[in-house]
Amino acid sequence: MDLFKAADFYVNRIVDSQYRVGGIASVTEKSRIKALLLDKDTTTTISMCATQSELLSHEIYLVDTIENENRDVMRHLRCLVYVKPTEETIQSLLRELQNPKYGDYQIFFNNSVTKSQLERLAESDDLEVVSKIEEVFQDYHILNEDFFSLDMPAENLFTRQGIWDEVGLAECTKCVKSLLLSLKIKPEIRYESDSKLCQKLAKELVYEIDQNEKVLFDFPLMDSPPLLVLLDRKSDPLTPLLQPWTYQSMLNEYIGVKRNLVDLSNIPGIDENLKKVSLSPKQDSFFHDTMFLNFGELGDKVKQYVTNYKNNTHSNSKIDTIEDIKTFIEKYPEFRKLSGNVAKHMAIVGELDRQLQLKDIWQLSEVEQNIAVHKNNQEDYQDMIKLLQSPKLENFYKLKLACIYSLKHEDNSTKMNEVVQALKEQPSFPANDINFLHKFRETVAKYHKGSDANRYPDKDDLLSELAKKFNSRMGSKSNADTDNVYMQHIPEISTLLTDFSKNKMSKGKLKTINSSDFTNNNLPNAPSVPPQDIVLFVIGGVTFEEARFVHQFNETMRNKMRVILGGTSVISTKGYIDELRNM
Repeated sequence: MDLFKAADFYVNRIVDSQYRVGGIASVTEKSRIKALLLDKDTTTTISMCATQSELLSHEIYLVDTIENENRDVMRHLRCLVYVKPTEETIQSLLRELQNPKYGDYQIFFNNSVTKSQLERLAESDDLEVVSKIEEVFQDYHILNEDFFSLDMPAENLFTRQGIWDEVGLAECTKCVKSLLLSLKIKPEIRYESDSKLCQKLAKELVYEIDQNEKVLFDFPLMDSPPLLVLLDRKSDPLTPLLQPWTYQSMLNEYIGVKRNLVDLSNIPGIDENLKKVSLSPKQDSFFHDTMFLNFGELGDKVKQYVTNYKNNTHSNSKIDTIEDIKTFIEKYPEFRKLSGNVAKHMAIVGELDRQLQLKDIWQLSEVEQNIAVHKNNQEDYQDMIKLLQSPKLENFYKLKLACIYSLKHEDNSTKMNEVVQALKEQPSFPANDINFLHKFRETVAKYHKGSDANRYPDKDDLLSELAKKFNSRMGSKSNADTDNVYMQHIPEISTLLTDFSKNKMSKGKLKTINSSDFTNNNLPNAPSVPPQDIVLFVIGGVTFEEARFVHQFNETMRNKMRVILGGTSVISTKGYIDELRNM
C-alpha cells in the first residue's frame, strides 16, 4: 500500500491512454502530441505526484484548465481531460463539447460519475469528439507514501453544533471511497465506539460499498481482511496542541505548507528565486531523507552538505552554527547554483531557527511536554505559571498551554481556577481567549476520557523507544532519564497500532460495521492473525507528527503490516485552535 505507486498507476493510465480510430491508425496519429486539461481540484492532485518533465516525456506539451475558456483552437491535438465530477466541472465540460477546441477528447474522472452526468455529456457531444470516458480514483491529496489528506476544513464538514453537514458528509464519503478503490481494497470498517461522527461516516461508507460491491469492490478475498479504522480528533486533542519538532511538522507549524507548496516570501532577505518553493518527498531527495528528522539532526544534515562543499572548494570558513552556514552561503553564492535544493532547505531551516528563538519555543515546549506526560507535578505547574505571567510569551501560546493543562488536570478545580486567574491578570490577554478556555474545558477536556495508562504506551509499545531519540545538542536541565524532553508525548495512534500488531484490541474501544458479515455491534472474535493492511482515517484533522509515528511503525513492521494514515485535513496547533473556536 504505497500511495505514490497507486498515483503513478493512474497517472500513467491517463497519459498513456491509447488513441482510438475507426480503422488502423497511422504512426503519425498514434504519436501526435497531446494537451492535458485539468480543473482546480485535479491540478493540485496531479502536481503532487507528477512533474512537468514527466508529463513531457509522455508527449504532453500543453497543460491548461477546463475553466479557462480563452484557449486557442488546436484541432490537430488530442486532449486528455482529468477532472473531478462536480457540477461546476460538468458545466465547463458541456460548454467545451459544444464548441470543441481539440480533435479528440478522452475524459477521466477522479471519482465516480453518475448516470445523469454521463447522459448530459452524451447529449452535448454532437460532433462525437469524445472517444473515451473512464473513472480513475484519486480524489484525495498524497503528502507522503503512507499519508494523505482530503484537505477539507472543519467549517465545510461540520455544523456549529459539531455534527456532520450533509454536503460535507457526502463529499467526505466519496473521497474515502476513492481512496479504497485506488488501493483496491474492500475493508472491514471499524470506528470509535463513542463517536457519533465516526459512526455516521461508517454507515455511509458501508452503504456505498454495498451499492457498488459487484461493480467496483469486487476484489479477491484475503486471509486477513484489510481494515478501515475511523477515529475522532476529539479522542486525542493533546497531540495537535503540542509544539512539533521534526522537519515536516515544523515546516507546517511555523511557515505553512499547502499541498506541497511553501511560501517563503515573508522570510527577511529571502532570495527572489526561493520565495515560493515546492516540497515533495517523491520529487525532493533531500526532503525525503530529512522530513522525519528532529531539528537537531536536521541542522547536522544541512551542515554536512555545506561542509562537503567547503572541503571541495578548500574554504577555511568556520561552520559551527546555523548562522555560520547562512554566512557561508552568502559569501559563496555559487553554492546556491551548485546545490540549489540544499539552499532552499537552508532558507527554511534558517527561518525555523529564527522563529524558535524569537518566540521562545524551547522553554515553552519543554513545559508543554512535562505537563502532558506528568501527573500533578508541582514543579511543572510552577514553570507553567511563570510562562503564563511572562510578558515575552505570545498570548496564543499562553492560551494553548492552559488548554494542555486542562486536558490533564481538569479534575483539579483549584489549580485550574488559579490558571484562569493568572491569565486574567495579564493586561494584554483578550477576554475572548478566557471565554474560549472555558469553552474548551466544557467540551474538549470533558470529552477527553481515559486513564494515563490507556493514553500512554507501556514498555512493550513498538514506538515508545523510537520517540525518545533526539540530538544531544537539544538537551535540557531536567528529566535526565528521558532522551528527549521535547518529544516525550506519544500520540494515541501509537497505542492503537501496537494493539493491532499484537492482535489485541479492547472491545470497548472500537465497533465494527460491515453489513455483509457483521451487524452494528461490538467487535467479533478476533481473527487468528493480525491485519496486514490498515487505513487509519481521522475525522477533524491529523498531524504530521502522527504521520511520523505511522512511518516509523511501517519501517518497524516491514513485510508484516502496512498502515496508511489520513484525515479530513492536516492541522497545525494554531489551525486546530482556530477550528475549535468556530465550532
